[in-house]
Amino acid sequence: MSIALLIIIVLGCLALVDLIRAILGPTAVDRMVASSAITTKGLAIILLLAVADSNLAYIDVALVLALCGFVGLLALLRSLLPADADHLVKEIAERPAQLVRYASREESK
Repeated sequence: MSIALLIIIVLGCLALVDLIRAILGPTAVDRMVASSAITTKGLAIILLLAVADSNLAYIDVALVLALCGFVGLLALLRSLLPADADHLVKEIAERPAQLVRYASREESK
């Protein structure tokens, strides 16, 4: 048994633990972190398979999984935004301008 196969088995078991956490997680944040961890472990497994088989086609699959995981995480975050999300987004958009004004006041002192 090669070391890559052993690592793949360990990562698979850890991904199952994360799946249990995603299902039973008491809060939505626990579920999001667990789903992100599952995606990361899936990426590691696919990349280890690419190394073990010397097949570079797996790397394309890993990139697609990374993009899907990121977009899925953004969708989960968007669904958790409060009802007054427009006010929150406007406040976040104005934050860099406030920081620039604050920094220029500190420099003038």
